[in-house]
Amino acid sequence: MRITIIRHGKVNMEWPKKCSSIDFDMACAEYDRSDLEGINITPICEDADKIYVSTLPRSVHTAEILFPNRKYYEMPEIGEVPLRSFMDTEKRLPLWMWNILGRVQWYIGSSRQLEKRNSTIQRANKVIDLCESQNKDCILVTHGFFMKTLIRVLKKRKYQLSGNNQFTIKNLQLIYAENFY
Repeated sequence: MRITIIRHGKVNMEWPKKCSSIDFDMACAEYDRSDLEGINITPICEDADKIYVSTLPRSVHTAEILFPNRKYYEMPEIGEVPLRSFMDTEKRLPLWMWNILGRVQWYIGSSRQLEKRNSTIQRANKVIDLCESQNKDCILVTHGFFMKTLIRVLKKRKYQLSGNNQFTIKNLQLIYAENFY
């Protein structure tokens, strides 16, 4: 059984360089609603039994482009880990600070974030359990930060991974996970 994991295409949105907490939360919501930049890629001919997408438009649109004549199924569990401002302030802080400190809060389980690390790990395990229960090759069109958790859980479950040699996961990057047991 092989699980192919694909990060969605690049989103057509320019993030602000600095923002207040309200601005950051609004930018995150806009990102979730935004369309993709044009994807200039040949459709993928992966021979998988099922293609799963998250409920966010960027995942759905990526699947429509990469797999134009295939049926795909929405799976909320492969959605992105939500991110919100790490504190309430009108002070305009650099975007990197909002991202890093928000993810630190996610990691330590702060109630400020909408989802905690343990919940994300549970989602990743649920996704893998579903794929294993079907025992067929599948494709997951998902999101960068969730992919990092999914990859860690797959490694813990003794999957062999290929295509994941970078610290960052690029848009449209394919990662393969195989279980030989």
